[in-house]
Formats: sequence, C-alpha cells, structure tokens
Amino acid sequence: MISEKEAIQRLKGVSQTRLHLWVKRGWVTPAETDAGFHFREIDLARLELIRQLNTDMSVNNEAIPIVLSLIDQIHGLRYELKTLARAVEAQHEDIQGAILRACDAVRTLSEDGK
Repeated sequence: MISEKEAIQRLKGVSQTRLHLWVKRGWVTPAETDAGFHFREIDLARLELIRQLNTDMSVNNEAIPIVLSLIDQIHGLRYELKTLARAVEAQHEDIQGAILRACDAVRTLSEDGK
C-alpha cells in the first residue's frame, strides 16, 4: 500500500486538497485508516489518469466521471471477452468451429444491415 504522502509525491502537481476532493467524489477509493488514505498501484494509475485528464487535457470536473465510467466499462468488457475466449478455447474443435461459424454469420448479418 502507498501512503497518501507518497501518492502526492508521485503525482506531480496534485495537492492534498485536490487528492481528497477526488476521493470524496468517488473517482478513486483508497483504504482509509487513522493515518490517512492508503492506495494500491491501480489507484495510483487511476489518479494519474485523472490528473492527465484534468490538467494536461483540460477535461472539466463534470466530464471526468463520464470518462472514468466509460474506461471502467471498456475494462469490464475486455475481462468478459477474455473469459469468453478462454471458455471457447476449452471446447472441442467441433464446438469451436461451430462458434466461429456462428460469429461469422452474425457479423455478416450486421454488415448487411448497416
């Protein structure tokens, strides 16, 4: 776990006040103890993304939760696709072939229905 002080040191240009505001808004959810907030590496990556969106890209505070939600959805979908791919790989070749043919058929229908 990374202390609040260390997080602020690693996040260039982020003050304690700003960090607390981002936590209060629920943009990141660190563990909280009597000694302050404690962050995981993934929390720091999210904080760095928020910093870049806010500071480097001038994304306003109202848009940041929308961007974060979309990114969270993308990560969730990637996880689901990886899970599905593993399940398909675990099937017999005949079943894998049937799934691929069904995917091709759906893709063709979708392209025809543009």
